[in-house]
Amino acid sequence: MILNAPIRSHEAAGGQLATANNSINSAFSSVFNAEQNGGDVSALVEKLNIAVSLIQRAVAENATDPNAATADLSNATTIAQMVSVNSNSVSTSGSMAHQLHLYESLGTVAATLGIAGLAYLMGDRVYRRLWLRVYRNHVVKKSDE
Repeated sequence: MILNAPIRSHEAAGGQLATANNSINSAFSSVFNAEQNGGDVSALVEKLNIAVSLIQRAVAENATDPNAATADLSNATTIAQMVSVNSNSVSTSGSMAHQLHLYESLGTVAATLGIAGLAYLMGDRVYRRLWLRVYRNHVVKKSDE
């Protein structure tokens, strides 16, 4: 998905490029799943971009410096594997945050319904008692006097 150009080299074999590309694609899938679960994947995306740039640099420098290309491919593979591992914890934390938000919302709805139910059932009684307390010293006079 990232790079499919065959690598022509003396040292950096095409197998290393394929391994790095597969690691990047796997990491991308893991990051995508973590984002779908609500995780904050910005740090993972930055590291994934670094790994992609290492692969691109390895392809560019392969003809002139195969040893550096091999090191870059190795580093890109390592970074991609670390992103895949870290994306599992990001996915879990995002999923837990989503569930917590859901439970908070359900608690708010339940409290609102409870208060509304009590107001409906007890509203008359509370209103009358409150009215009597406020106007207990009020004397009603006839209007024709």
